[in-house]
Amino acid sequence: MTNPESADTYGYSVERGMQRSFAALAVILVGSHLGTILPTHERLPALVLVTSAAFVALLAVTATRAWHVRLGPADSVAAAVLSVISAFTYLLPAEQVLPMATRSNAMVVAGILAAGFHRTKPAVSICTGLVVVYVLTAMRVDGLGGALLGTWPLLAAPLAAGAVSKVLRQTAIRADAARRAVHEAEVRAAEDEAKRAAHKQFQRTLHDDVASALRAAATPGFAPAEVRSACAAAISRAEAAPAPPSTAQEDLRARLDHLPEPGGVLMIRELSTAVFAPAHVVQEVTDAAAELLRNVGKHAHASTVWITLSGDDTGFTLLIRDDGVGFEAGAVRATSLGLRRSVAGRLAEIGGTAEISSRPGQGTTAELRWQRSSADQPRPGFSRMKGMRSAVDDLRQPLAAVCLPYLFSMALPVVRNLDAASGMTWLAAWYALMGAATVWLILEARRPPPLWAGVLAAVWTAGGAVAGVLVIPPDSLTSFVSWPVGAPGPMLVVLATLWRWPLAVLTLLVEEVVLITLVLRGRFVTEAFTDAAPAITAPVLALAMGMVIANTIARLGGIVLKSGAERTAIATAAAAREARTSLHASRIADIGAEILPFLRRLATGDDASITAQSTRTRARRLEWMARDELHIPGVLDPDLRHRMMDARADGCVVVVQADTDTIDPPQAVRTILAAALSTTPLPKELTLTLSSADDVVTVNLLCQPNDAARVAALRTALPVADLKEYDDEAMNVELAVVPAKVS
Repeated sequence: MTNPESADTYGYSVERGMQRSFAALAVILVGSHLGTILPTHERLPALVLVTSAAFVALLAVTATRAWHVRLGPADSVAAAVLSVISAFTYLLPAEQVLPMATRSNAMVVAGILAAGFHRTKPAVSICTGLVVVYVLTAMRVDGLGGALLGTWPLLAAPLAAGAVSKVLRQTAIRADAARRAVHEAEVRAAEDEAKRAAHKQFQRTLHDDVASALRAAATPGFAPAEVRSACAAAISRAEAAPAPPSTAQEDLRARLDHLPEPGGVLMIRELSTAVFAPAHVVQEVTDAAAELLRNVGKHAHASTVWITLSGDDTGFTLLIRDDGVGFEAGAVRATSLGLRRSVAGRLAEIGGTAEISSRPGQGTTAELRWQRSSADQPRPGFSRMKGMRSAVDDLRQPLAAVCLPYLFSMALPVVRNLDAASGMTWLAAWYALMGAATVWLILEARRPPPLWAGVLAAVWTAGGAVAGVLVIPPDSLTSFVSWPVGAPGPMLVVLATLWRWPLAVLTLLVEEVVLITLVLRGRFVTEAFTDAAPAITAPVLALAMGMVIANTIARLGGIVLKSGAERTAIATAAAAREARTSLHASRIADIGAEILPFLRRLATGDDASITAQSTRTRARRLEWMARDELHIPGVLDPDLRHRMMDARADGCVVVVQADTDTIDPPQAVRTILAAALSTTPLPKELTLTLSSADDVVTVNLLCQPNDAARVAALRTALPVADLKEYDDEAMNVELAVVPAKVS
């Protein structure tokens, strides 16, 4: 069985999501870096400007590569080399000292590339080396304490990138396995459904065409030309490969125009309007109408039959009415194959209805209705959350991988700066509660929490961030004392992932508006507005990363869903086609040895051979065989078929009834029949009945009269069966069986 995707389909989709997320981050960093460097370029050493330009170029190239091709170890090595060179250029004397965040940008990028797109051991070595270089070079500017404090982004970013990479790849493997299981289940279901459909289609062909042709050949009064035509049509229908449902549109009126009139009955067609419907619907309705017209010709004793069609492209109603003798509708047996399978069954399978109304002496009316279902209407749009879950089985893991490293590493500047200003202790408490809420939302992400929980979290986050902007010292915007500005990052990622972008963006805007307003009014000590760029862009970067990761995974998940659905559709269609063909071939083999060759001879025979008594006798015997096959398909082997035909020819009345459409009737039926016909004298009447309830098929055999030898044969063949004797009048055998497949 073909799998819907190769082993790394989901892994490749998730990796593309990671790369495109990095591409978006790189673009944002380019803007932030240029916003800090350009306004102060006259006060920076030329070498710093050169390495800054190289860093921007590297970001642009890497972002382009990340969007179009797979990133690899070479990208992380190039970024690491450039970041080390940049770190040493910051040791040069300069009029302007760049903020910590700007000086660490290159190393953060290198660390993300190493952790996300390198193997574990080389990634750890590269990230460790970057941290050591940063501490050694930053000590001269910030002192040992400041240098150590500045390492938290270098630690948090690679940890998050590495964790996300590992988690997404692991969940991709699980998602791939889950998709394969769904695919295989859908293929098996398609095979089973196709077998059931092919079984029912063949049963109708056997009843409507093959048995009817044999009946015509066995009955005196049919013109030889009619017999030849019926036999040719039966062969054509029996040997035709079963076709799958089609969405092609066809005019029902045109098909009804070609229906033949019942023998000796005037047919009046009232088909004024063209009505288009799917081709398989038109075929099934036409066949049902043909069966109704055959019944009119055989049973109604009518002089006229009217066919009336009304409707449009949304549905139609077809009425077939005759002026015959009519009947009591309630008196029709449940085992009547013509009405139950060939009419009502056909309409039910295409989503239509068939109603038969009749009264003795008042004719019969059949009403066939069909309406287009909602399945034919456009399907609702793609669900973002469904797309995310198709690419990542459990959202908690990637959210935790992105958020928790930043959440916990932020504790270092929080604790380090508790005494930096009045109110910082309260801000630390705010951060602790926000962190707890972030963790809780992540834990609940498997089933998204209610919107009110997100709104409360957003209000708490925005309120604390605004309070932090008002509390931090005026000269702190370019140092880690301004940690409250970037603290909402992890919560913004969670909000953007679980509740789309409006809630997270609104939360960010509240903080950004207050921060930018205070910067413009001179609340903070900065030589230029661009000095505040790192602080202003810190929460923006976090939100952008969250939105890009979520949307990219959702979009790629949509691609996976679409690709998986298309591949599954192809596989299920192939499996269904094979199942239909296989079942059709096996059923043709059951009747092909005797019935079809006989029909071929009649289809090309002369009048004398068709009207010969031997032909009629043979046709009657084969009609019995066909009707037995209708009730108990695949049960009778050639020997038992002939024994049943011989028994009927010797005067035994053999009746087979079934109110079940079981594809594979229990083989115990063969055992019962073989035992009942194994002794002499033969019974005068033998009635076999199959009924089903709760997936159990009950086999019942009634023999009249009773016979001791037959009782002994049945007890030997089926010792577990319930056998009852009614003196010399009759005996009854009953057996309950759970067949392999019951439809």
